[in-house]
Parts: sequence; C-alpha cells; structure tokens
Amino acid sequence: MAVVAFASAKGAPGVTTSALALAFAWHRPVLVVEADMTGSSSVLSGFLRGTTDQSRGLVGLSVSARQHGFTDQGLWEQCLRLAEERYLLPGIADPAQAAALSSAWPSIAVLLAELEAAGVDVLLDAGRVGTAYAPMPLLRAADAVVLVSGTRLPDLYALSRRMPGLRADLAAHGDVERLCALTVGEGRPYTNREIEGSLGVRVLGSIAWDPVSADVYSVGATPGRRFDSSPLARTAGATASILSGLVRDLRARLAPAAGEAQERARHV
Repeated sequence: MAVVAFASAKGAPGVTTSALALAFAWHRPVLVVEADMTGSSSVLSGFLRGTTDQSRGLVGLSVSARQHGFTDQGLWEQCLRLAEERYLLPGIADPAQAAALSSAWPSIAVLLAELEAAGVDVLLDAGRVGTAYAPMPLLRAADAVVLVSGTRLPDLYALSRRMPGLRADLAAHGDVERLCALTVGEGRPYTNREIEGSLGVRVLGSIAWDPVSADVYSVGATPGRRFDSSPLARTAGATASILSGLVRDLRARLAPAAGEAQERARHV
C-alpha cells in the first residue's frame, strides 16, 4: 500500500468523514492528508473540536520547503497525532492560500509516495473534483483514486458529470484502472450494482449510512459504547481491506516495478 486519494463530485456525503473512518480501520500506520482546497480544516474543527495546534499543515510544509526542501522531517514537523499510528497533515485555513500550493503539489506527491518505505500509508482527502486549484498532481500519482458518492439521484448525476473528465485525466497521466467509486448508504435508494451498470464505474464497496457514528468523525461527538461495532465501523473495516487488496492487485498487474508510484509522481 502507499497513497489512496479520495474525492467527491458533490459536497455531501463527506469525503473527510469517510477518510477518517477508514484511517481508524486501517491495518497499517496511516497519515491523513487534507488537500481540500476549499479551505477550513474540517478535521481540526470537527473531529479534534478546535482543541489542538492549528498552526501546522500544508502551508507550513510549503514554507519550510523554500529553505530546506521537501523532506520527511519537514513533513512530520507539520503533522498532528490523531491516535496511535494515526496522523494528520492539516489542510489550508483559507481558500486564498490554495494558489500558492499549486507549484508544490508534484514535490508533495513524491514525498507522500516515499512514506511507504517507512511503513506509513497515506489517505488523501482531495475534496471536490473540479474546484479551483484542486490537487490533481496528487491524484495522478496515487495508487488508487476513489470517488465518494451518495446513492441518491443528485449524487449520482454529479458523479456522472465528473467521471469522464477525471477518467481522461488519469488515462493521460498513467492508468485509468486506478479510478473507482465508494458509496455511502448503499440502497438509499440505488444499489452498487445499479450504479456500476448505469455509470460504468467500478464500485468497490459502501460505507454504511450511520449519522450517529459519523458524528464522532465529523463533529467530535463522544463515541457510544457500541461505536466499535457500529455499522460505520464494520463497513469501514471491510472497505479498508477491499482497498488494500485493490492496490495490491493493481500493482501486480499494472505497476510491478518497485517505486513505480514515486516515479509517476515525478512526472505529473
């Protein structure tokens, strides 16, 4: 495993909540990277309830790199600890900061890909596809790109509009087989099979529609006694396993050479 990028075609349901749920279900140490260029870190203000250091993040990494380059040390100095072997690189606080990061994305992509050698995987929250200054170099360099979508008609319509452009972009910079979808709330009302048949996109799984449990990640609610066995926790665990297998299969079939992700990152 290395880098898995999550994005959405529509604002809700939240990519950030899904990424956090998967991070806590992950089988290896993991770094969550907030690369949503709409600004205002939802993890700092939500899951962490605004109680931690808000001076660290992507902007600090970029500023430090001007003097020292993009290094592992510089990266970890800008990260926060979420839990045991769970870390966060916070995103930007203001959308006005997004433009300044545009030139840094290729170097950041290389840095993130190289974390695998240290035994750390990366779950990248890229926010909504198609927004200004979206971190496309990070998606192009990822081992898998996962579009998170609800299963209602407006969600699926937005997915159908964004999918062709993203598929073409990934095909031009590597391999389109890395693109797949993850639904939140399968059967509300459409099933994954119906979505695959209608949109022609591989749906790798589904996160349960579980608003009470989701509030733990989205607004820092206190977990209930049965949180660890909740529908959200169970489906996040299953999805994490599916994603791990997907990346292994893709690497074996499409990128057998060690370090291929790093090499792809250098050419985005």
